[in-house]
Amino acid sequence: MSQKHMSKKELNEDPFFEEVAHIVGFFRKHQRLLWTILIVLALILSGFFGGKAYLKKQNDNASGNFGIAMDYYGKNQLIEAEDQFLLVAEQYKRSDWGIRSYYYLGLISRELMRSEEETLDYLETFVNSDLKDPALKASAYQLIGTYYYRNGDMISAGNNYFQAAKKTLATSEKLNLGIRSGEAFIEAGDAKKLDSVIKYLKTLELNKTEKTRIEALAIR
Repeated sequence: MSQKHMSKKELNEDPFFEEVAHIVGFFRKHQRLLWTILIVLALILSGFFGGKAYLKKQNDNASGNFGIAMDYYGKNQLIEAEDQFLLVAEQYKRSDWGIRSYYYLGLISRELMRSEEETLDYLETFVNSDLKDPALKASAYQLIGTYYYRNGDMISAGNNYFQAAKKTLATSEKLNLGIRSGEAFIEAGDAKKLDSVIKYLKTLELNKTEKTRIEALAIR
């Protein structure tokens, strides 16, 4: 059986071939734009994956240098540790290790009895970061709270002790820091902030003796 060949006129009138012709015509008309779009997409993808590889390498380098700093710190070689933490903080400031270095710089500054302002600056840089490290942040907030308490700024002391209470993991520590925060607000005469602390402490799962401590705080 012989196959019937479609004439040029019939091809032009066939819906399928007509649609194909439109698509081909569109690509021919806009080929420069389409090539530009493809090139841009390729560059974006290349930059994305290249950027991820670069960040991973940076994070690995930061982790290694941070480990060296912690080794010095563990051996109480504070000057060497400080130099290494400063390197990590400056060169890898966008990494978690770079941010975490500020906490240890604050501890070293405190141990070397540097100015309180320097210690405070390191610790506040750390707590104001987006790093998710509740244990270290609780410790930093507590140290900051102690600084303000010692310098007579009871509102700032209470605020930082309260942040420490919310960050720390152990319920007993939450209670102790919360009460310390409440006492600072009592000294500051700020009943509204004291009420916020008491309300928070009442959400904790506490035993009878611990609840009595909150009640005692509330009636002071």
